[in-house]
Amino acid sequence: MASERSVKLDRASQQWLNDWSTLVEEYRRIKESHRKLKLMLDDYAKHPTRIGKQLKDLKNSRARVSGTSFAESAEHLTQLDQMEKDLLEIRATLPKPNHIILQIVLGDLNVQMRNEKEKFAYKEQYEVFKLRVTIITCFLAISCFLFPSRTLDAVLHFLFVWYYCTVTIREHILRANGSRIKGWWLMHHYFSTIISGLLLVWPDDDLNAAFRPTFISFSMYMGLTQFIQAYYQRSFLIKRETLMGSRGRDISTDGVRVKTLSDLRFLIPFLFGAYIFQFYNAYVLITLWQYTPSATFHVVSCGVLFAIVGTGNLATTLMVLWTKYKQTKKA
Repeated sequence: MASERSVKLDRASQQWLNDWSTLVEEYRRIKESHRKLKLMLDDYAKHPTRIGKQLKDLKNSRARVSGTSFAESAEHLTQLDQMEKDLLEIRATLPKPNHIILQIVLGDLNVQMRNEKEKFAYKEQYEVFKLRVTIITCFLAISCFLFPSRTLDAVLHFLFVWYYCTVTIREHILRANGSRIKGWWLMHHYFSTIISGLLLVWPDDDLNAAFRPTFISFSMYMGLTQFIQAYYQRSFLIKRETLMGSRGRDISTDGVRVKTLSDLRFLIPFLFGAYIFQFYNAYVLITLWQYTPSATFHVVSCGVLFAIVGTGNLATTLMVLWTKYKQTKKA
């Protein structure tokens, strides 16, 4: 019995030593892998500076070459055009200084994504985020309509403030990674944040009660429109994921990529309906302010901002549609 127990102890001891050796070896491998990773990351961080300097040198060389009569042949001109396209693509992948908004929120954090797969995944997360918040705001707006409550109204306004702040930051990150989001849509989100903030702190007076049904109706209509926008964008992302061949992410209208006019055949009436609703909000608010001497600054401020937002949205969408129409005619 004693000998059997000794044998078992020897086996257990040997097994423990084997396990210990394996543990030490795995630990060393992880430490070595981590050391190599740090070296690679340090080297990777230096590459953008090197490439940026090389791009400047190459730009000077191209200027010297293209400024002579020797570069007038069709072959040379084709190569120069291809160089220009390739250089634009290279510049798009290099880190850029953060926009002032990102500087305030994130500091000098590099938001540049390394490849198309990461950019696509972030864009998809952005669209899912918008869709989820749209569904929540729709239900909340319906609740405000069915069960009038100052508390529910405040929650809805606060949700809008948070949503537009978050969307603005995410869109700046998308722009830093090549998305051609028009500047107006970012301005639109700034204005919408201010409007939502003013509505949140607007005192609970008679004018607030008078405008409330209009705004709740507007919120429900905007929820429906944004839901349709999300459907269009989701359809595009599915096609984009299948093809993964086109460059960048062109966003021409607020969250909707426009390729041809037919892409927006069903959505256009809802978009213009939303813009008309924004002008109507402006009219109601300015009328209330004009005929009520005791009106607070919230009334006229929101009225003017709704008018600015409606005008900017209408003008930008018309320009996009006109550009697409001309491209369709040329094709």
